[in-house]
Amino acid sequence: MSQIILDKKEMANLTADITKQVDSAIKSALSKNENKILNRAQIANYFNVGANTIDQWVDLGMPYALLGKTKRFSTKSALKWIHEHEVTKQNKKRPIHILNE
Repeated sequence: MSQIILDKKEMANLTADITKQVDSAIKSALSKNENKILNRAQIANYFNVGANTIDQWVDLGMPYALLGKTKRFSTKSALKWIHEHEVTKQNKKRPIHILNE
């Protein structure tokens, strides 16, 4: 096993670099969770799906605001709607057979 020995200045630089990277990762995660108002193409890009998929989701009840003739989507509301429609595989329980003695 190798060891790396750092002097105080190198350790301070390493600590500063790690702190910057962690701060950047936190800011990136927070920006993804902020609420944005997007048009159809943008919300499709946000979810990495086609615009026709967004139309299908709207038909299924995905919320949107109608501004004039343009639909606008809140990322927060869209994410909430999607999470409400998540499907999980139900655990199939095997029946218990009790034998009479």
